[in-house]
Amino acid sequence: MNRWIRTILIVFSFILSVVFLISLLMIVSTDILTGMITMILDTAQRQPARTIAIVVCLVGFLSAVISLVMSVMSGRLRKTRIRSNEIGNIEIGVEAIENIALNAAKTSQSGVKSAKARVAPAKGGKLFVRLVIQAFSDVEIPIMMTRVQERVKKDIEKYTGIEVGNVEVRVSRVEDIAPRVER
Repeated sequence: MNRWIRTILIVFSFILSVVFLISLLMIVSTDILTGMITMILDTAQRQPARTIAIVVCLVGFLSAVISLVMSVMSGRLRKTRIRSNEIGNIEIGVEAIENIALNAAKTSQSGVKSAKARVAPAKGGKLFVRLVIQAFSDVEIPIMMTRVQERVKKDIEKYTGIEVGNVEVRVSRVEDIAPRVER
C-alpha cells in the first residue's frame, strides 16, 4: 500500500474512533446527548453552518468509501509467501519474487533497458506479476512482451515453486540506443 493510502486510512480510522467515542459518551450520559442534539439542531437552522456541515459530511463519506475501496483493492502480498515441506517451512519474500521477475525480464534477451515489478496474489494461490518496462527502440514490442512474459512466468515457477497465474507487461517508454563510436 502506498504512503497516501496509508495516511488516508490512518486519518479515517482516527475520525471513526472519535465518532464512536462520542457515541459511547452520548449513550452513557444524557447531558452529553442533550448537548449534541442541541448543537445539531442549531447547525441545521443556520444556513452557512448547514452548508459547511453538508460539505464536511460529503467529504467524510467520500473519503470513507475511497479508503474502503483502496484497502480492499490493494492486493499486495503479505511480506512473505510460506511454503511447507516435510522438513519445515520456507519463507520467500515478496522482494525476492519481484527480483526474480526483474532478472528474468532483463535476461530474456528481448531489448529491456530497465523494468519495475509488482507481485500480487491471484486466484487459487497463484501470483499476478505486473512489469513496467523501458525498452530499446530497435525492438519489436509485441514479440518482446511475449518473450518477457514467458521468461518471467517460467523463472518464478522454477525458482520459487509458486504458480504464476498472469504476467502483465506494460511498455512505458522506448529509449534510443546510444550511437557507437568506432576508433
